[in-house]
Amino acid sequence: MRARIGDRLVVESANADTHRRTGVVTEVQGPRGEPPYRVCWLGPEGGRRALVYPGPDAHIEHTAHARGVDGMQTMKRWNVDVVVAEESEGDSSRTWAEVGLVAEDGTALRGHGMARKHPADLESPEIGEELAVSRALSDLSRQLRQVAADDINDNTGSPWRPT
Repeated sequence: MRARIGDRLVVESANADTHRRTGVVTEVQGPRGEPPYRVCWLGPEGGRRALVYPGPDAHIEHTAHARGVDGMQTMKRWNVDVVVAEESEGDSSRTWAEVGLVAEDGTALRGHGMARKHPADLESPEIGEELAVSRALSDLSRQLRQVAADDINDNTGSPWRPT
């Protein structure tokens, strides 16, 4: 991990009860941009400064200013809609999930997933939901990868080779 003054240090949340933390690197104390870093935390901790030795849940977001580049940083937000439905028949049930992504250019992709509950399994709907949604997201991921591969081919004239 290497940072420069002005980069952002992002520490992802270890659990669902807490949010990720973001801070601006104000000093780099290690050699060649390595930790530890003096950080000024943003958000609810706004202004609090700390010496940070980042763990595996942290990463650096390099800013254009920190890289010495005159340019503009862009950010896009992609939202994925998730719909889950369950149907029961006797002792068994099926959970269906559909996830949808609509890009700014109007491209719409939909992923689908399904999970079955065996009659002998305990009643725990959240397990079926988790499996169905994960399978739907996997399907969406495959489709999005194919769109990227097609775009690479269209823009370079050579097929994408995954690495």
